[in-house]
Amino acid sequence: MHTVIVGGGIVGTAIAARLGPTDREVTLLERAEIGEETTAASAGLLMRTVVDPDPFDLRIRERAHARYRELREDGDLETDRIGIVYVAETAAFADRLADSARALREAGIDASFLEPDELVGVGIEPDGLEGGLYTPEDRVCDPEAAATLFAERARSVGVDVRTGVSVTNVETRDGAVTAIETGEGRLAADRVINTTGPWAPQLNETVGVELPLCHTRGPMLAVETGDTLEGPTAIFESKRYVRPTETGAWLGAYRTDYTEDQRYDLADRSISASFRDSARELEAFVPGLEGATIVDDWVGYRTVTPDGRPLVGETEIDGYLVAVGLSGQGITLAPAVADVVHGHLEGDVDPEYRRRLSPTRF
Repeated sequence: MHTVIVGGGIVGTAIAARLGPTDREVTLLERAEIGEETTAASAGLLMRTVVDPDPFDLRIRERAHARYRELREDGDLETDRIGIVYVAETAAFADRLADSARALREAGIDASFLEPDELVGVGIEPDGLEGGLYTPEDRVCDPEAAATLFAERARSVGVDVRTGVSVTNVETRDGAVTAIETGEGRLAADRVINTTGPWAPQLNETVGVELPLCHTRGPMLAVETGDTLEGPTAIFESKRYVRPTETGAWLGAYRTDYTEDQRYDLADRSISASFRDSARELEAFVPGLEGATIVDDWVGYRTVTPDGRPLVGETEIDGYLVAVGLSGQGITLAPAVADVVHGHLEGDVDPEYRRRLSPTRF
């Protein structure tokens, strides 16, 4: 039984590492280098926190969190505990954050609602703000390093990890997968797993599978500050965020709203003047950004589903599985998604995971 994973980002490599110890032959194909594309463009957030938490969302995050904790404790993955604060700019959102803090605490997560004047303690100027949801234990990591670690784990257990290999087609016969066509030739396959992120719709089209996926665009600026920026990652109600780094911060847009059929040119890496202006306005709320110098910029593309949960599992094409639509939570959820894929292939997937993440649930 030959399983081919298409896509060497954080999700594809996590799945490869999870499937490697089984008795099946596994190949991972990545057209560039491991973690070089969408994964590298992410903020590397390892989040247990969530606004308006559903018990299922907390369960799947805890599953991923436990795996990352093992990697951290083994000394294989470096992470920084800087925390996350969701910041309310309206009273209505503040009420939601307060309710979320209570629900997170009930689930055993260190979470609190900060009144406006308490935001000063996390490096945020409270004028014009309504409070925040603070989870101090949340962490950040180098996303490429995490993907590389999973790829190395996969190789160590026998997975054939190939980079620089582009997939051009998925062959099917009588409604079942038979092979993958690549720039290097044809590769027989019994199962194909699509983990190509924003490029997922293109691969789905080769087998005639249509799924509710849309793109959102995530521009980002890297800035250097005179002093180290103290405080957690701050995600504002207006979808802007500040992610501290060793030399300054990344300023980004955390857009995860679903818009049917929204597609972007994935080669477009331009940063609009309006985003630059909007990002610089964050200096009013995060004083540590004052006088910061922009040193780099890039764009990441997210693939979003209508309910914000990923599509993981089997499709109507026998042997064609997907693990896509992470809706901005690819780094956070990758190990849990890998477990779900493993369960599908072994025939013992948790019924709730099957139902709540099913690609055919809409």
